[in-house]
Amino acid sequence: MTHARMLVGAVVVVGWLGVLGLSGSLDRGVGVVGADSAVKKVKCDNGQTLTEALKKAKPGDTLQVTGTCHERVIITTDRLTLDGGGSAVLDGGGGGPTAFEGVVTIDGAHGVTLTGFTIQNGPGEGILGLHGAAFAVQQTTVQQNATIGIAVADGSTADLTDCTMQGNGVGIDVFTSSSAILRGAITSSQNTGNGAEVNGQSMLEIRGAQVQLNNNGGAGLVAGSGQVAIFGFTAAQGSTLTANGNGNFGIIIFTPQSQLTIYGSDFFGSGANVITAANNGADGILVSAGFIASPLGTGKFVLEHNTTGLNFIEGAGAVIRGGLSVQNNGTGVLADGAGTLTLVSVPSNPSVVENNGTDVDLKFGTRATVDGVTIGTITCDGTVLSRGTPMYP
Repeated sequence: MTHARMLVGAVVVVGWLGVLGLSGSLDRGVGVVGADSAVKKVKCDNGQTLTEALKKAKPGDTLQVTGTCHERVIITTDRLTLDGGGSAVLDGGGGGPTAFEGVVTIDGAHGVTLTGFTIQNGPGEGILGLHGAAFAVQQTTVQQNATIGIAVADGSTADLTDCTMQGNGVGIDVFTSSSAILRGAITSSQNTGNGAEVNGQSMLEIRGAQVQLNNNGGAGLVAGSGQVAIFGFTAAQGSTLTANGNGNFGIIIFTPQSQLTIYGSDFFGSGANVITAANNGADGILVSAGFIASPLGTGKFVLEHNTTGLNFIEGAGAVIRGGLSVQNNGTGVLADGAGTLTLVSVPSNPSVVENNGTDVDLKFGTRATVDGVTIGTITCDGTVLSRGTPMYP
């Protein structure tokens, strides 16, 4: 466990950010656009450094960075924009692993925006938000950092749009009462540990994002003690979360304080919110003491070619109304010592559990309501309390 994080063998944040990207500020080559803001050009390939530019930066300034900056920087100025123009590189020099040593550390500053960078080779984190920082990261690749690609910690909030995390220890970690919002195309793949983690009573919100957590050495997503959610906002509908081809589990909901939540107003059209976990080394989704809440028929779970598609243990529970497609796994749905499960099919978004080695296996005191779900075969031991009317193909 690092940062109260679970690494396995090697889901949502409501963070309201006032992240402002204001034009303005300069040191060499000033282009003043307002009385209190300016644009400053930082040419790292010409011997300039971002460290020196940050010492002189004022709230509202924009630092336009070009070239490769071989340095690690700390941002403490509010309302600062760092613009890499899609090609600038911040290189931390390698080493580590060392926790809490970012290539870019945002220490308590609000309204910070990083856009258009590659941030790499940190001995600790690529981007690290600490002490209540509020920041946005846009169109940025964070790679080859020793511990975490993007870490949001200590009550911080982050807004991530069109970002890629690859080849890090962990792709993204949100912990210690922090939150992150994911938008646009978000990829966290080929990390040595987990693709994404949310721990320490924190929240990860998927707001209209297409999130890919694939081919990581550990799990795709671990909710250690936090919430992963797609809320009912119009902007959130049509979100997807894919956790395929990971070395261990696709998704883990790990403690009683952990929850995966899907809300929405309409399953049809842009209202479909899809969770996919396929071809993982272990279970598609493991719920260990936590909970899945998808009560409105607006989510769809596609679980295929895993050891177990959907596995509930240690008092875990769920309310999944519609949208459950569990096929071609060793076991489809397994509940061993689980709490209360409610699996209900709806005509507009039907649920199917079939063509698995064993389709549904309920054990050791599990309480289950299964109504209208198409199930190939179902097995219950004598301790199970079940009700409802499953459908048989």
